[in-house]
Amino acid sequence: MGIHTHKKYIYYLKSSGICIVVMGSCWFLYQLRQTSQVLRSSVPTNVLNLEQSRAQYIYIDNPRFKDVFMFRKSRNLQSSIAEESPSFSHIIMKWWKSLNRNVAYKLLYMSQHGNKPERLKAIYTLNSLKYLKDWHYQHIAQMLDAKTAVTLARMPNVDLRFFLKPPYHFVQHKLYDVIEKVHYFLLYLNTLCQNTHPCLIQFLNKKFKDSHRDGLIFDYDLTSIGLAVAPVVIWDQELLQNCLQALCHHSCLEQYSKDIVDAGGLSILMIIKQIFNDNINVYILLAKIISNISLHSEYLQEIFQAGWIGTLVEWSHSSDIRLSAPASRALANLDTDENDHVKYPRRIYLLHPLHKTKTNTKLDVVFLHGLLGGIFVTWRQRDTDTVGSVVVDPYMMENGTDTLSSVIGEQSQEFLRDLAYDLRKHEWDRLGQDFEIVLDDCPQNINDRACGPYFCKGDDDCIKNSDRYRKCRTQCWPKDWLPEDVPSVRIIGVNYDTNLSMWTPSCPIESRITTMSERSTEYTEKLITAGIGTRSTIWVCHSMGGLLVKKMLIDEWKNGDKNNICKNTRGIIFYSTPHRGSRVAVLTQTTQMLVWPSIEVQELREESPHLLKLHEEFLNMLKEYPMEIVSFCETKPTLLTAFKVPFQFVTSNSADPGVGEYYEIAQDHLSICKPSSRHSFLYQKLLSVLKHHVTPYEKTKVSPIMELLLLPSKFF
Repeated sequence: MGIHTHKKYIYYLKSSGICIVVMGSCWFLYQLRQTSQVLRSSVPTNVLNLEQSRAQYIYIDNPRFKDVFMFRKSRNLQSSIAEESPSFSHIIMKWWKSLNRNVAYKLLYMSQHGNKPERLKAIYTLNSLKYLKDWHYQHIAQMLDAKTAVTLARMPNVDLRFFLKPPYHFVQHKLYDVIEKVHYFLLYLNTLCQNTHPCLIQFLNKKFKDSHRDGLIFDYDLTSIGLAVAPVVIWDQELLQNCLQALCHHSCLEQYSKDIVDAGGLSILMIIKQIFNDNINVYILLAKIISNISLHSEYLQEIFQAGWIGTLVEWSHSSDIRLSAPASRALANLDTDENDHVKYPRRIYLLHPLHKTKTNTKLDVVFLHGLLGGIFVTWRQRDTDTVGSVVVDPYMMENGTDTLSSVIGEQSQEFLRDLAYDLRKHEWDRLGQDFEIVLDDCPQNINDRACGPYFCKGDDDCIKNSDRYRKCRTQCWPKDWLPEDVPSVRIIGVNYDTNLSMWTPSCPIESRITTMSERSTEYTEKLITAGIGTRSTIWVCHSMGGLLVKKMLIDEWKNGDKNNICKNTRGIIFYSTPHRGSRVAVLTQTTQMLVWPSIEVQELREESPHLLKLHEEFLNMLKEYPMEIVSFCETKPTLLTAFKVPFQFVTSNSADPGVGEYYEIAQDHLSICKPSSRHSFLYQKLLSVLKHHVTPYEKTKVSPIMELLLLPSKFF
């Protein structure tokens, strides 16, 4: 009886187990089917259907079809292709890829139809997808709208396959036809501006004066048809580049940059880009023109349709800052999602962040150069033959070759060099904390308010990574160094034209702004447009740039600081600013008649009453708006001209404002603002000031899966 009952229980247990397995399998398949239906229903089918009138594209993602066109005579193409027996793993992978592709399309839909936070999350996640294939990118590129494309373009490390190539990029254009088209285009622009730009009129008369004959334009090779005299101006690539320079200058005036788009110039500029393939100087001119046009965000659709978004993305990642800076500025101006009320006008460059970031900006740092300077000239890393804090390898010979090079091969040499470097680094990590290293460019003289830092620990990052930093020299240290050390800052560079002599030709329209007062008004308006005054600000200026900063702050102070620029200014760093004038402006009356110094030079006269009054007002402003002041002064003369004539631009009496910290550095006027390395005192002091006004920031990384989970459930 007991055995019979035991068998009965076993039977019931087996039956229950089988039922549970069967029901669980059915439930799993049902949930899988429901999930698949939800994903399919969440993808908008209307955006996947192309119009019947347009060409249909079929993307083949199977190597078996590579020779499909060899079987044109066969009625059934599939009959010529070997059958593949689908395995279980193949079916699962196919289903997984389909699911991932649907997620990508869903993210695109969210980025186009969600609210602002949802769009940003979707685009961040879409940019992080790494499993998409070429045809996925091409399909998504066809579905992108202009606004979403710009937002995606400003993502870090975005894939260029997200953007369509320019229309008719495969068409080959003849040089003469392009020059003729550009010539007509310039004439039309001159008509649109009603002949009010003298520079454009002068260029057309100079370069194309022999081109018009009874309303016709003759070929430049007139000798080929029997004429003995050829035109003075040869229609070659140099002439086309000159036309592009004239067009870039014309676009610098805001009211004229609109005419370029209205006249259909975006497609012409793309043709010029194709003519000058990989010409960096032409690319820089084109980037400047597009960045000037980008101030008018209403032309976003035209810029997108002409194919410029993908080109700007490519240029923004260029190693040449002259190209990456204007390209990044253009994308930032077109990104209306992030910059609703912030624009970067001409000569105002966004150096960081060049791309969208999840970091909250806590401090603005504005760099202004001096006389005859510029962002890409003044703020370079200093060229030097000797670099401090270099660990000498005793196993290396004087000529830099390994002593075992005659015995071992090249690969072995590289292995031994890496091994020796790792051993030295490991030893320095163990012992470096016990050492202090004197910073490069250490001050020769200081005042009683100076507080360093003058040393750094041996295990500091700038010392441990000195080898890597030394190999990677920078064209602009504010752009490359500061974001790594202080991520939560926005870095802006200001460019402005200056001349030593009034003999220098200039545009009649732009030359109206010459005095420091007029320049202050112009750049205050531009910086307000860029959002300066909305958060804490540090000004970093070299030479005359310091005088311009003082003038802007004083003008704002006198006007009641309506834009909160004085209130939010936390500090100013002066690199050899002549508060009491410079000897560069000391000229005799006879010399002045010959040189005819510019207004900028005349305003820099030593002990100028204008500068003394400006400095007095600056000190009075500091009583109401106290701010941190740090001043560096040159002690070495600058070697001028090819004859190496020594000349000290700014004396210690003029560079000392009488307030804040003061340091005398053994450098000349040109190198005082160019640190030799990241452990230079000129850089470390600025870094300490910035860190003092910024709360330490720690970046929180969120995985793409977490980003996907954080997206609103209503889209799924």
